[in-house]
Amino acid sequence: MVNRRSFLQGIGSLTLASLLSGCEKNYDLKVALLQGSIPIQLIAALSQQSRTMGIVNFESQATLEDIYNLLLKWQGKNVLTQKNKSPFLPNFSDNKSTPNDLVTLGNYSLNLAIAEKLIEPLELNKLQNWQNIPQEFQNLTKRNEEGKLDNNGKIWGAAYRWGCVMIAYRNDKFASLGWQPQDWQDLWRQDITRQISLLNQPREVLGLILKKLGYSYNTENLNTISELKSEWIALQKQVKFYDDINYLQPLILGDTWLAVGWSTDILPIVEKYSNISAVIPKSGTSLWADIWVKPRQETNNPQQLEKIYDFIDFCWEEKSAKQINLFTNGVSPLKSPLKSNPKIPSMSSEVFAKSEFIDTLPELSIKQYQQLWKTIV
Repeated sequence: MVNRRSFLQGIGSLTLASLLSGCEKNYDLKVALLQGSIPIQLIAALSQQSRTMGIVNFESQATLEDIYNLLLKWQGKNVLTQKNKSPFLPNFSDNKSTPNDLVTLGNYSLNLAIAEKLIEPLELNKLQNWQNIPQEFQNLTKRNEEGKLDNNGKIWGAAYRWGCVMIAYRNDKFASLGWQPQDWQDLWRQDITRQISLLNQPREVLGLILKKLGYSYNTENLNTISELKSEWIALQKQVKFYDDINYLQPLILGDTWLAVGWSTDILPIVEKYSNISAVIPKSGTSLWADIWVKPRQETNNPQQLEKIYDFIDFCWEEKSAKQINLFTNGVSPLKSPLKSNPKIPSMSSEVFAKSEFIDTLPELSIKQYQQLWKTIV
């Protein structure tokens, strides 16, 4: 599994709850969401829907991993601690025992949540705006009972925001070189040796090498690609350091000239600093999605279910999609006149078709990625 680290953005859960309900303690709908994935403007608009949806309480969580730990605890499973945790799931402590009605989950952990029986499938006939969601995002949430992608499977979630991995670079440095980055292969050019910062993520870094070579990010057997290790060694000579948190600060200071990272991190930097630009690689990139999922409940109240589907459909309305596009660093999947975030460099349909959502690989495949990664980093 690959982790998408999230900046602590947006406002806290107490402020969100107060915005909607004041001192209200009894909520009609409880939602645990990733901070910053839903804009304040949309929260405010949602309060106007209280007659039909009731009072919604938002509890914002710092990371998707925190929310995954909530799902584990609600089902009576061991919350991951420092001793037993995956390297991608930090420790989280919470005293709640009753699941929220909806939570945000990342696409890369959707199959795990299904396999662990942490969430329930959604009913297609209750998703009124489903037909307005592109096929790629519909298929992303169609899974079998083991959590594997299956176009004939049940619907296990509703994607409401997505983004990608991008290349950010210094305009001034590349002006002197006489070229600008356009694709992954540019990372191997000799005139930017030791000028690159990369994510400390095997699936992202080895994935971009695979993409450069014409393979999938989700390639299971790395041993069949003879040139992969030599390309990995060559790229290592270009890299100044690897980091998940501070990889953009050196770019801002001019200590590095190019960085590869998540759009949620890069877009605020591009907006703030005029000497930094960003590009989506032409051969395709890795994609991520924030998805509404329904935690497993012992019983389901029909009226409560109706509010859940009303909330999902509200997030898929055109006005809501525009607010997500304008006021977050992500893109709504909704088909609408405003198809993308104006801050994100244009992603053509051809590039999107070449891009991929990173999915969890079999255990043996994960070991291959880790072993290859450790030979260099």
